[in-house]
Amino acid sequence: MTTTPDTELARLAAQVAQLQARLDRQDDLDAIRALRNRYHELVNEDEGPRLYELFAPEATVVYNGRPEVRGRDAIRRFFQDFPVQHARQFIHQHEIELQGDRGTGRSYMDGRPVSQGKSLYVVGRFDDEYIRLDGRWLFQRVVLTVHYMIEAAEHWEHLLPAQKKKEAAQ
Repeated sequence: MTTTPDTELARLAAQVAQLQARLDRQDDLDAIRALRNRYHELVNEDEGPRLYELFAPEATVVYNGRPEVRGRDAIRRFFQDFPVQHARQFIHQHEIELQGDRGTGRSYMDGRPVSQGKSLYVVGRFDDEYIRLDGRWLFQRVVLTVHYMIEAAEHWEHLLPAQKKKEAAQ
């Protein structure tokens, strides 16, 4: 069987299209992982009130049985008023499913918040829905389920650079 230049060109075009589709999918997965990572970077850098920037206009947030928060403005207020002074969060096992301009994901969290003067250990899971709007991946829905939360024997918040500066100034 001989191939013609047209046949060979068609085969190469099909291969390029397959490779482009794989590359586009990988770019989408990377962008969603970067979104989840940015969420925790903001938390870990004490910029939690900026989390709303990562959400779609009609997004929802549900944190461990609290009432659902709907819409970017309500989400902004939710995170501004959140009763945690500091937190450090570490994410594990982020798994993502893609369906065009939408996706779902889950990740497990090992957290160290400080709330009401108490250092805590928190373990839980984030269940996410993502949406691509104007070429940018955003959270459409975030649900945090806490598996357990216990008080830490040792407090850590005094070790934060911002706290050290504050204490040195006093």
